[in-house]
Amino acid sequence: MKGIAPFDNDTLPEFALNKCELELKETPEKKQNGLQELKKTIQEDVEINDIDFLDDFLIQYLRRHKYDVKGAYKQIRNYVTFRKKEGKLFQGISDEYFTEDGAKRILKVLPFRCPDGCPVVHCRLGEWNPGKMPVEDFKRLAILTFLQLFRDPMTQINGIKTIYDFKGTSLQHLKVATIGNMYLYYTLALNCFPGRYKAMHMVNESRTMTIMWMLLRPFLPEKIRKRVHFHAKVENLLNYFPASMLPTEYGGNLREYDIRDWPRIANKEQKNHSLKGQPNFY
Repeated sequence: MKGIAPFDNDTLPEFALNKCELELKETPEKKQNGLQELKKTIQEDVEINDIDFLDDFLIQYLRRHKYDVKGAYKQIRNYVTFRKKEGKLFQGISDEYFTEDGAKRILKVLPFRCPDGCPVVHCRLGEWNPGKMPVEDFKRLAILTFLQLFRDPMTQINGIKTIYDFKGTSLQHLKVATIGNMYLYYTLALNCFPGRYKAMHMVNESRTMTIMWMLLRPFLPEKIRKRVHFHAKVENLLNYFPASMLPTEYGGNLREYDIRDWPRIANKEQKNHSLKGQPNFY
């Protein structure tokens, strides 16, 4: 894949199919056998064998673990345990948040994919006002965004990249940057969710960012640490992303970059969905 492509798609391009086979070790036979073995393993576990998981949901985890059934099973079990303990975090947020100065400005998916097929999640932490959106609702917003992304086969195969912008963060953000919240972020992202995190870019450094990284870094495996990039200048993002897919505030060409009503739709579809998972987009 030479250029960027729209985020929205309804079929897997040839390069993604090839990557799925070569990198994730997926073939029709491997997929069928992996599903059968994973279902058998789940049936032998009395803690989760009453959940009728969707095949698409199980495949998310098989792809994440390159068809290592034990790894996929372990992470699914972690997810179920977390969901049962923290179920309120998976209930979505009020539609009132989805205004021009609300959730849509805090967290969004850019409208174009990287040349390698990765979608890019753009998080402006400074736009989040903890006084108007409590930290628990911010967690819900992040969770529903990523769970919705995991339903996309292109994302399952290629992975996700993120841009975290700390411009405007202040003491009110620092107060919620606790070790408990950082550990929850780590637990969900790496122990529960089937995400393939390819790169995390930090811009507009602030004290909040420094504290958050100091708390989070000890939990992260070396493989993930090496994928975290700190940029002294926002324009340095152009060394990693084509200008055509970056907002103008980072030296790119994008002025308007909302994907229709994606955040509101994601919120609606993720509200109160069951433990069995949801179907893929296509």
